[in-house]
Amino acid sequence: MTVFRDDILQSKVALVTGGATGIGKQIARCLGRHGAKICIASRKQENLVATAEELGAEGIECIWVRCDVREGQEVEHVVNEIVRQFGQLDIVVNNAAGNFPAPIQGISYNGFRSVVDIDLRGTYNVTKAAFESQLKYRGGHIVNITAPFQNMGVSLQAHVAAAKAGVDSLTRTSAVEFGPHGVRVNAIAPGATADTEGMDRFEGIEAGGDSPCPLGYVGAKQDIASMVLFLVSEASSYVTGQVIAVDGGTSIDLFKLKLPTES
Repeated sequence: MTVFRDDILQSKVALVTGGATGIGKQIARCLGRHGAKICIASRKQENLVATAEELGAEGIECIWVRCDVREGQEVEHVVNEIVRQFGQLDIVVNNAAGNFPAPIQGISYNGFRSVVDIDLRGTYNVTKAAFESQLKYRGGHIVNITAPFQNMGVSLQAHVAAAKAGVDSLTRTSAVEFGPHGVRVNAIAPGATADTEGMDRFEGIEAGGDSPCPLGYVGAKQDIASMVLFLVSEASSYVTGQVIAVDGGTSIDLFKLKLPTES
């Protein structure tokens, strides 16, 4: 549930990479429930089919295209297929990502390259293809799903932090270059988010339970989806080039100290 009208994205078409599972799936659902036609893209066809059927049963017009965002030609095929079936593309959410927790000495050369290729090069590939085919001529919105790790020194996340630092930089650069074409580009850095693959890697934090963030609870996938909806709506018409943390204040709470409760 959001504060926006159900038809706020009527006549819009959105691509969500990594849209078959997790946060990406909820983003696709949220945009679809507010009127957008949806294309979800990822590598696993079985997940794509299941999610497209699920969203379709909810009244959302959703197509799927199997795609590895590391491959430029596959990305171009996705954009072409969207235009063939829907006639246009207005919104791009770069959500596809790879991650596995490991210390630097435990990350192989190929493992590091793979995460950078998916997270950073994949975001670039989709951004470039969508802009050159559609957004350059009709305006639109790009939202990159990034991370908080690159702003700190977080153990076991060297590969992700390096890749997402590049995504943050690409967000700002593309916002500057694409702005004259009526394209706004922003990024979201999610904090701990319940019921996601990433959350499963963090022990001791349960959905709805205590969290080390100032708000004191773990976020939901809808929190991220709602921010995407805001960023692709006219409510944020003067916002571009920003990396926005949706993390309950985790990123600004340096010492993570627990305040005494009032008696």
